Amino acid sequence: MKLYQGIHSLQNYLKGKRAQNLQIGFVPTMGALHNGHLSLVKFAHQKCDVVVCSIFVNPTQFNNEKDLEFYPRPIKNDIKLLVEAGCHVLFHPQTSEMYGSGLHKDSSANYGSFIEVLEGAHRPGHFDGVITIVKRLFEIVEPNEVFFGQKDYQQCLVVKKLIARNFRNISFNQCVIEREPDGLAMSSRNVRLNIAEREAANTLYTALMHIKNNWTRQNWLNAISKARAIIENNPLLNLAYLSVAHPATLQQLNAFEEKAVALIAVNCGEIRLIDNVLLG
Repeated sequence: MKLYQGIHSLQNYLKGKRAQNLQIGFVPTMGALHNGHLSLVKFAHQKCDVVVCSIFVNPTQFNNEKDLEFYPRPIKNDIKLLVEAGCHVLFHPQTSEMYGSGLHKDSSANYGSFIEVLEGAHRPGHFDGVITIVKRLFEIVEPNEVFFGQKDYQQCLVVKKLIARNFRNISFNQCVIEREPDGLAMSSRNVRLNIAEREAANTLYTALMHIKNNWTRQNWLNAISKARAIIENNPLLNLAYLSVAHPATLQQLNAFEEKAVALIAVNCGEIRLIDNVLLG
C-alpha cells in the first residue's frame, strides 16, 4: 500500500492510473477503523481497479471540542488494517495540507430542508464541515466511485446532493451497516463506552427493530411509541431524537407510508451514538 500525505504526490500517482484507464474507488474516513470501514474497502475492490482510502479527522465538522480532542487516532493500527484489507493507497494529510492558512467552511444553505433536521438541528455547522471536506477530497482524488456507510444516513443524502451539484461523473455507493453480534452499529466511538454503557448501547438496535418488525398501517404509531419507551426506560441513555421519516426528504411522517427510514440518536454517557433502519 502506498501512503501519501501531500496532495500533489497523490495526484501524480493517480494521474498515472487514469492514463491506464483504471477505475478509482474512494473510501473517505476519519480513521479509528473497524469492520464497517473495511467492508467499504471490500465493496470498492469489487467495483474498482484502484482503491484509495483517506484518513483525516476533520476539525470543521465537530461542534463539540471535547469530541474532537478525544476522537481516537490509532494510525499505526489503521495502516495495518488497510494493508490486510488490500487497500492500494492511503491519503493521510495534515490539517494544514487540507485547509491551508486557516479553517473555513462551505455553506450547506440551499441543500434542502433535509439538512436542517436530525443531526443538522442537533449539531449546528456539522454538515457545513462535512460538505467542505468531502468536496475538497473529491477534487483531490477525482474518483470514479465513492463508498459511504448507511449508518450515517443523513450524511449520505448530503453527499448525494453534493455529487449531483458538483461531481456528476462520480458514482455514489451506499453500503449496508456493519453490526456487532448484538446488533450495535459499528462505530469508531464505541471503544470509548464503558462496560455498562456498551451493554446499554445495543438498546438502539432493539428499539429500531421493534419498529421494523411492527411496520404496518395498523401498528406503526404504537411501534414508534414503544421504541421510544425502550430507550427512555434505560437510565444510561439520553434520547436526542427518534424519527420515522421519508427516506429522501427526512420529513417526519404524519401518516403511514410503506417505504420509510427510522433514525435514532442518543447520548450514552459522553458518547453520541446514531443508527437507522430502512422500513418497508
